[in-house]
Amino acid sequence: MSDFTRREFIQNSMLLAAGMVVFSCEDSDAELKSDSPGMLSGNRTPKRIVIVGAGLSGLVAGYELTRAGHEVTILEARNRVGGRVLTLREPFSDGHFAEAGAARIPPDHNLTLGYADHFELTLDSFYPNSGLFVNYREGTRNVIPTENFLNDGPWPGSVPHKEYVKIREGSDKLPQAFSTHLSGQIHLSMPVKSIEQKIDGILVRTADGTEFSADRALCTVPLTVLKKINFIPTLSPEKEQARNGGYNYAASTRVFIQFKNRFWENENLNAWGYSDWPEEIWQPTWDREGPRGIIMSYLRYSRAVEIDQLSEEKRIEQVLSRWDNIFPGANDQMESGVSHAWALDQWSGGAWASPSSAQNETLGSHIGKAEGRIHFAGEHASEYHGWMQGALVSGLRAAKEIHEEN
Repeated sequence: MSDFTRREFIQNSMLLAAGMVVFSCEDSDAELKSDSPGMLSGNRTPKRIVIVGAGLSGLVAGYELTRAGHEVTILEARNRVGGRVLTLREPFSDGHFAEAGAARIPPDHNLTLGYADHFELTLDSFYPNSGLFVNYREGTRNVIPTENFLNDGPWPGSVPHKEYVKIREGSDKLPQAFSTHLSGQIHLSMPVKSIEQKIDGILVRTADGTEFSADRALCTVPLTVLKKINFIPTLSPEKEQARNGGYNYAASTRVFIQFKNRFWENENLNAWGYSDWPEEIWQPTWDREGPRGIIMSYLRYSRAVEIDQLSEEKRIEQVLSRWDNIFPGANDQMESGVSHAWALDQWSGGAWASPSSAQNETLGSHIGKAEGRIHFAGEHASEYHGWMQGALVSGLRAAKEIHEEN
């Protein structure tokens, strides 16, 4: 299962959320290119809309609202689009890359698969279908036969490893595809300072003093970043509580090490597996030709918080010292390393929304509610925390709200 066709995935997973336009798998290629999974229906009076954040939520909302005839401006604090979809291409060699953020796609994430199809992106198997996997626990390395691993899942209740896919050449191809159609409407390096809601419209001010007037605003930034924006008047008590630390976010850090050659193949290993640190171990470009290879340590929650206290050099040293027991010779073959800590990223403040059950019960239903002319979206405002699907679902839900407002 190395090169799935887009149509096969659409056929297996087209269960679009209520209110979205569903296109038939029998449609022609021309119709698929003109339609999209979240296409807005019905003619509406054009509105001026300012979207805060050019992650997937903001991009999909901007894309569909623009296609529906609205005037959209997207303001992004970073110097790039994509948010927590971040493909690292440096400092790696020979065209290798790795995902610092969103990477794998389950088969039921219909919107992620649908937009990949819409933009004619190719999907590949996420996990390798050959070689032995490793499981390192209590100082002992065990190898797992390929078939056993692929038929198991990464966590209880998950689909099997073999059903996950990835976007060929990097997850960032998806936000880039959206931004290609919105290039003149996206303003990078423009963090929003305040949003003032008036009777007849919205006034958005950026950190450099630029002002944007609009009929509606859509905030798609994480709650950890939403707290940096001054709202006039203030938001509801529930949103104020959530954005001021009342809604937890997960820490997640990934450490990437490039090696001179894929020495692990001498043992028929594919450099994928798990350890009891705990960590997931990935070789992100396992399907790329050439002698070099990258292995990645994927750390979450308390282990990520712990390693975040170290300098990048120390993070790499710590991971490499453990890997010398899992992949003997790692120290000798190491060329370079880099890491990314989402909890330390000023425009993320965490990898994904991870509320406690009490937080979710008290605040969850309020997170995505519109307040007057201001709408809200993001993976935190969906049931798919930590997934591209969550960003897309919530972005389209908010776009539909805005489109249908008088």
